[in-house]
Amino acid sequence: MKKVFAVLSAFALLAATLTSCSVSGLHAGSVINIGETNEFNSINADNRTNDAALAVNREVAALVNPSFYYTDAAGKLIDNKEFGVVSVVGKNPLKVEYSLTGKAKWSDGVAVSADDLLLSWLAARNPADAGFESVRSGSGLKWTTSIPITSADKKSITVTFDRSVADWQTVMTLNAPAHLVAEKAFGLTDATSALARFEEAVSSASVADQTLISEQYSHLFLVRAPTAPSVNNATATPTPTPTAEPIEIGGGLKVNAGAYLVESVNPGVSITLKANPNFAWGPPVTIETVNIKFYSDSTSILSAMQAGDVDICAPSESGIATNSDLISLAKAAGAKYEFAASHDIEAFLLNFGSDSAFSTAKSDVVKSAALRDAFLKLIPRTKILAALSKDNPVLEARSWIYSNSSNYYTPFVQSNGSADFQFQNAEAAGELLKTANVRTPEDIRVLFDSNNPRAKSEFALLGQYATAVGFNLIDVSTKDPRTVSATGQFDVLITTVALAGEVGGDPYWFTGGSVGQFADPALDALLVSYSAKSDALDQIGVLKQVDTELYLAKFGLPLYQVPALLVYGKRIKTIVDAPYGGSATYGYWNWTLNG
Repeated sequence: MKKVFAVLSAFALLAATLTSCSVSGLHAGSVINIGETNEFNSINADNRTNDAALAVNREVAALVNPSFYYTDAAGKLIDNKEFGVVSVVGKNPLKVEYSLTGKAKWSDGVAVSADDLLLSWLAARNPADAGFESVRSGSGLKWTTSIPITSADKKSITVTFDRSVADWQTVMTLNAPAHLVAEKAFGLTDATSALARFEEAVSSASVADQTLISEQYSHLFLVRAPTAPSVNNATATPTPTPTAEPIEIGGGLKVNAGAYLVESVNPGVSITLKANPNFAWGPPVTIETVNIKFYSDSTSILSAMQAGDVDICAPSESGIATNSDLISLAKAAGAKYEFAASHDIEAFLLNFGSDSAFSTAKSDVVKSAALRDAFLKLIPRTKILAALSKDNPVLEARSWIYSNSSNYYTPFVQSNGSADFQFQNAEAAGELLKTANVRTPEDIRVLFDSNNPRAKSEFALLGQYATAVGFNLIDVSTKDPRTVSATGQFDVLITTVALAGEVGGDPYWFTGGSVGQFADPALDALLVSYSAKSDALDQIGVLKQVDTELYLAKFGLPLYQVPALLVYGKRIKTIVDAPYGGSATYGYWNWTLNG
């Protein structure tokens, strides 16, 4: 499975799984209720609002936006030829054409066109620094300096990349109707004039006009909360208890082009989607109505499931419940569940920034290298895996690139250097510090999510021999580690990252502005080589060297593939689990109900 949390690479793949399961068409009057944590706040999931809302915004977007690709149950990309085709039309430089079939229409009747894809590019690239806050700002589109070319019939857009990129197939996502954004940005009332003005704003690189566009790209699709918002469980009840009628929100929220259309939103409580009656550019819908309900935490969702108010959820661990607790609650609700490894991994990342203990700015090259090596040898991987597998087994991760189920995993780990860190070696760690004349104890600030029970356990196990080795561990955990990591005020980050070689992964994230400010000329050279390869096997060969170099440079240490849960109640007859994990809206056309 592959989990949706990785902030910027998973967004392009949030769609349902394509399987051989046949469907009998839409069942009139059918309803499915989905439980989600955190509050949905924008139909435009590409726009970074706040971290808490990103995942649930993507969950909704997966149902209301079509895409060029879906993923099958194994995580393989499947062409959605009813919507369009992605083709490489040039290799040096890389040129990719994104072609539309012309079938797709927005719910207001306007055809989905190349202008919508041009808006997608503009938001991700933000060439005029006009204020776009796209989750794809770090995607392959950052390597595009020339404006894409749109065809005369507005059915295709050709993008030239300055270098080869891993995500060229999935990076172009449909997020917002360009005609509506332009109408609101420029005070126009017809789509043709608005799109002409939009195209001019892009081609002329007008900062003023692009700023107007970015404002609407952000604000037009936000959910405007009522004066007295109501949140599920605010009064410790497991079902929605709105205190106000559903509000009428901006026009942007109800202009959709996917399998489902937004019917109504009750901010903080629920969103209701109805099957798109004209949808013919993707897998057909089977369920007529989808109610997505928002809860404060996973335990509340499972309580609602026990009460019959929720049919599907993807609960996650928190400070109040572990996976074992959640599974117990699922069983108590009489629900079925899937527990499997995602394609995200838990990892220790070292900070190479100037304020870190591991930086050469704090000590000479020999000492800083010894510190990094010693710390990684201190990590009790085996104990961590044993502790987490006590109730439900987790899969070990010894590669930064591929999952345990990949055919490439074993050849990679046999030669990448991970064997040197498979077991904790406190004695060797202490000897390294002694040989390098490192003055001990060395303060090490460890940053992690204070609401994450796995990270708490990992920190506790890490501390068992830390003092004896010569490290003084300082707990700098917080509920918002992303904000702290941006300041550089940490030495080690315990976090979740996406496997770089899996679908939606990014081999370039390790260097050039990563959270740990890692810079390595040898790795940069390998990535240049990777970008020059067009053959898939040649690219895999380079990725194998990348995996080895990350261990050699002591980038950090992968621990295990993060487990993910999918829980579904008695009303659900068939459902397919997401290959990336952590999604309750995945596979809509596979949904069927009992009775």
